Amino acid sequence: MKKIITRLLILTAITALSACGQKPIEDSSSKIITASSSSAEKSSSSGKSSSSKSSSSKSDTTPVTLSTESGLSIKFVNTGAAIDSVSFGGTKIASNGFIVGRCANRIAGGQFTLNGKTYQVAKNNGNDSLHGGDTRGNWKGTIATSQWEKGEVTNSSVTYSYISANGENGYPGEMTLTVKYTLSQTGELLIEYTATTTEDTLCNPTNHLFIDISGSKSYNNLKLWIGADSYTPLNNGIPTGKIVSVEGTKFDYRVEKTFASSNSYDDNLVLNGSDYRKAATLSGSQYKVDVFTDRPGLQLYKENNGNICLESQMFPDAINQANFEDPILRANETFYSKTAYCFSKVS
Repeated sequence: MKKIITRLLILTAITALSACGQKPIEDSSSKIITASSSSAEKSSSSGKSSSSKSSSSKSDTTPVTLSTESGLSIKFVNTGAAIDSVSFGGTKIASNGFIVGRCANRIAGGQFTLNGKTYQVAKNNGNDSLHGGDTRGNWKGTIATSQWEKGEVTNSSVTYSYISANGENGYPGEMTLTVKYTLSQTGELLIEYTATTTEDTLCNPTNHLFIDISGSKSYNNLKLWIGADSYTPLNNGIPTGKIVSVEGTKFDYRVEKTFASSNSYDDNLVLNGSDYRKAATLSGSQYKVDVFTDRPGLQLYKENNGNICLESQMFPDAINQANFEDPILRANETFYSKTAYCFSKVS
């Protein structure tokens, strides 16, 4: 019987120490900038916050910027609850980090069977469903392109929520998904996902952050490490169901080495371990990012313009693969997962 991956929300886990290993996650010394009004702009220019905590709504689409004393600045927007940009000392090193779901990555034929019933979800990637599907055909999926409701904003965090209606893109149950971003002074951007549903459904959200760690749209002099001994081979973009060693393949980054820019990547690596742990490190000449997650897989994706994605996730098409863990969220459970991107300067 396949193992069902759901996580009960344990409040004590949220107060754990930063993945970067120094300060607690909730750091009141981070700056917050909510810029649209003239008063907010003045607050931004002075480096001071006009309010330590606020609540807003779906109609409030004002971007939120969190920053650290070291020069790290991260801007968030309502559309897709996205990380709009990540800058260090004025250099943009990541952007367009929208949330995808209900089920990240691909579902073969856009079909799955749950509790004996077969569901057809929206296809937006040829014959398959990608990132939850979209009846308009957008590859990002509906959740990534929708307006989220902005919740509490503090000196170091911002929260967004989205209600996916029962039947949206063909998925059963009304699912409420909440994402909280918290920035610490160590440079850790913690992403916490919480979800509930009125009916059993699929739940596998992730952030599709495009990383340009060199800030130059170039793959030159990048180094990559991924803690994965195995990967899931593909057949026309869909996993075969096998789990294969990375030994001797283009996916072997178990020892940090120069990123192979000549290779194409849009593949799932099977991360070592099962708890919250370090999964990957991408380094440039000036900056680097460490990725921590409690997810079993990491999607390595390479664009043609210098961007790399390191997406924490369940395995692609897991609901249809007998050898993979199921991304099912039951109606009486609460899903909780966390991933962190830790940005720092190369010493």
